[in-house]
Amino acid sequence: MIYLSDDYVNKYQDALGYVIGRAISEGFAPRHIEKAIAYSSPFSMFEKSNITDIAFSSYEKLYETIFDTKYINEYKYNPYDCFGWLGYTYIRLFFDLRITFEALFIILPIDKAINMYHLYHEMDYRQTLETVKESIKYTIFDVIMKTKNISAKRLSELSNISVSTISSLRYGSRDINKLEVSSCLKIANALNVKTESLLTDINLILEK
Repeated sequence: MIYLSDDYVNKYQDALGYVIGRAISEGFAPRHIEKAIAYSSPFSMFEKSNITDIAFSSYEKLYETIFDTKYINEYKYNPYDCFGWLGYTYIRLFFDLRITFEALFIILPIDKAINMYHLYHEMDYRQTLETVKESIKYTIFDVIMKTKNISAKRLSELSNISVSTISSLRYGSRDINKLEVSSCLKIANALNVKTESLLTDINLILEK
């Protein structure tokens, strides 16, 4: 597990801020950016505590790796502007919530985060954290289901998992981390998300 005291934490923040900022400047849609980052090798490895690609690659190389393209327009990253704040905020949330970037972008989409910048960038980060946590009424699983606009009945049909099991997992009366691996895979496949995105510390999220 990587901790915030890691010597490279500023690199993580600036790397993510740079990638988001350059992708926006190149005209990529926020949803495409979120998926590209969440499923990229550098950030997937980062979730598993492998910092190599992010800590030791140039920002330009990191961008090219994630989007499989060379950038077109000139872009000068500023760690103190909106995208610098996004990088800082997402990395802090990643450490504090201990979830995948895919789940993080589902909870706080890039376009929503950009709209929060003018108010929240001058506030203490803890206010941002509390605002994000307040948006998670029950579990990450619940947020994902709402975002995907899928009912427990429909998810049950797609995953072959009972409605009662899905509901108990969704509302936190049953810990999804204790569900059989095969069942987690079925639910994740039905939702088209990473299995890891469903798994989180429910008590940590619910703690206000």
